[in-house]
Amino acid sequence: MNLDRLSHNASAIIKMFNHVFKTEDGVDLQKALLYAAGLAGYACHQAVLATKGEFVVIERKDGKRFYMGNAVNHFLLEGEYSVLSFCNGFIAHFSKEECPDAMELVRNAVAAMQTPDYRIWNYCAPDVAYGLVKECWDGIYDNMTAKYCESPEEWPVLFAIVAQNIMAQALEKTSASQLYCMALECALYISKMDDDSI
Repeated sequence: MNLDRLSHNASAIIKMFNHVFKTEDGVDLQKALLYAAGLAGYACHQAVLATKGEFVVIERKDGKRFYMGNAVNHFLLEGEYSVLSFCNGFIAHFSKEECPDAMELVRNAVAAMQTPDYRIWNYCAPDVAYGLVKECWDGIYDNMTAKYCESPEEWPVLFAIVAQNIMAQALEKTSASQLYCMALECALYISKMDDDSI
């Protein structure tokens, strides 16, 4: 895993986000983080599909399906270069606070999947966030994601680096621990979704 190459390539995505989400008051970092963390979670799911990993499928009473299991957890929570490892690195580098309890966030995300009126950050319906993230993924896949990564295993790392940098930009207005929780909440939920989750 060449983190220097991925970090360099992530900078192009960060520049794009800073341009796309620019407002009169500066960059809309909440929206940028929703996309960055959402893409990190989406990339975990896509990496499992691309590497033919297995999911544990949970079907809700309303027929919506969510995708759990060790394969997605490897990219999201457990691998050396998991999305969680970059969130932990963000806290270690930018905060003197104790790292939030990631497993509590995992439990909350799993519980939220059984809650039809759940909103990511009490702000965005998951199906809306998923649609926005998927559209962005499809729009940049050929000229960024596939170009910048040598294998599907690098997809979650690329977007975890993007999310980490967006979190760093948002520190002026939001605490590191809150950003950590926001990024993981979004990545966790989106990682469990596919087209039949909406």
